[in-house]
Amino acid sequence: MSESFNFSTKLIKEAGPIDPHTGAANVPIYLSSTFHQFDFDQYGKYDYTRSGNPTREALEQAISALEGGVQGFAFASGMAAISTAFLLLSEGDHVVISEDVYGGTFRVVTQVLGRLGISHTFVDTTDLERVKAAIQPNTRVIYIETPSNPTLKVTDIGAIAAIAKSHGCLTFVDNTFMTRCSAAA
Repeated sequence: MSESFNFSTKLIKEAGPIDPHTGAANVPIYLSSTFHQFDFDQYGKYDYTRSGNPTREALEQAISALEGGVQGFAFASGMAAISTAFLLLSEGDHVVISEDVYGGTFRVVTQVLGRLGISHTFVDTTDLERVKAAIQPNTRVIYIETPSNPTLKVTDIGAIAAIAKSHGCLTFVDNTFMTRCSAAA
């Protein structure tokens, strides 16, 4: 999609293709929990909604296109997304994380990741020097929440991403309070 379009135009254009059979301009909502398989040993693209659904796939594609991404993923909740992202880590890995994150995130990091052998360091991520100092040889992720919850501290996402990249780390960003759409408005 052309970058010259403003966000509202992109939103309309990325809503989904015109259905060739019905002419519908919007993706239908598929409420099915299961999808029929036409062959015993050849599965179709969808089997159960929990593993794939055309409605959710359309949403993921639209969000990816709007954000200029490669792939989007939709989850039932923010904590489902956060927990899934942390599953990219392995025993022995380390996370540098904002010191004032949402309580659910705090509990996952302190009560779950530790049991899996994943360590963490909480740091004021608005202080880039503290972030750099917290990085260890086994750091795999710098996790920021901006604006943070509950204190609404604002972390420079670009600066953190640059630091993470220079250390071979992933950058995870929870920006529940200020999505890209809010920032562009």
